[in-house]
Amino acid sequence: MSVIIDDTCITCDACLQNCPVNAIVDDSDNPTGENRYYVNPEKCVECVDHFEDPQCAAICPTIGCISWDMPFTKEFDAHFLNAEVYKLGTKEGVVKSPAFKEKKYRTDIPLELRGVGKEVQVEPEELNEVG
Repeated sequence: MSVIIDDTCITCDACLQNCPVNAIVDDSDNPTGENRYYVNPEKCVECVDHFEDPQCAAICPTIGCISWDMPFTKEFDAHFLNAEVYKLGTKEGVVKSPAFKEKKYRTDIPLELRGVGKEVQVEPEELNEVG
């Protein structure tokens, strides 16, 4: 996973319907028990090979709700094994962490812009009326 949905999520359903790899679950299926949508880190590919930008952030009406997370790679295995933040699935008793199977991510986003709280989508500085 390389995006995370924070607690400003209004559970509007937009991201859920636009995720090309079905990595997002709604608040009733959030494995952390929180009342917001959740991105399954073992499924998210930041829309690599699907779209130019992550579609969840592109469609989200809550500016800043979706932020960059670390790449889902072996280098960050310990990060994703943090059970307080992530609830990874298992396969035949093995946790689906990055050590199990790495996921694609956008290499053009540097590590210093990654981590919970680094926004994928930012509010436009100026809106111009059309017409």
